[in-house]
Amino acid sequence: MFDLDGVIVDSLHYHYLAWDQMFKGIGGSVTEESILLTEGMNSFEILPLLLKQFNASLPVEQHDKFIEDKRSLFREIAKLTYYPNAFETIEELRRRGYTTALVTACARKNMEKSVDKEHQKLFDFIISGDDVKRAKPSPEPYLTAQRTLGLDVSECVVIENAPLGVESAHNAGMICVAVESTLGREYLQKADFIINEIQELTGFFPVLKR
Repeated sequence: MFDLDGVIVDSLHYHYLAWDQMFKGIGGSVTEESILLTEGMNSFEILPLLLKQFNASLPVEQHDKFIEDKRSLFREIAKLTYYPNAFETIEELRRRGYTTALVTACARKNMEKSVDKEHQKLFDFIISGDDVKRAKPSPEPYLTAQRTLGLDVSECVVIENAPLGVESAHNAGMICVAVESTLGREYLQKADFIINEIQELTGFFPVLKR
């Protein structure tokens, strides 16, 4: 099960730029690290945390529009690239007979901006932040994918890049491999394994165990 932002697509800098531009509109700003460390949460959960952290204010009744505007801004400014060998690695795992799923906290429109229809075919199941009530670090996103695919938890391996994603995988009882793509390994110590690049995954299967 693959996370999207920071694992497959190099998009988080644009999420930061969108958040920062929106916050500047209300007289504040955010740091890129703050966005990386909240990755995996739903935007409606992230916004109150950022408002508090950076001493900004926004009436609650304006939160929905703020988030929708932020998401639209992201789609407008993002110039997305994929991490080297990301899709090639997924294709190789599928050739070996593995089931693959995409489990992302981002809105479905943002997912569709990031992954074209041809690459979406590489996944047996795709779940976005619009499809669950509780985002990461809740186990709900990964457990929803597991149940839909008819797999046992012990058969599932999660590929993540963020602390909250690692926590979500462990809360679901799954093995987690963290990719050191956006944050250093000091932030990823709770993962079962840490790799530098996604193509290293091909050396893990089928021998991957805790």
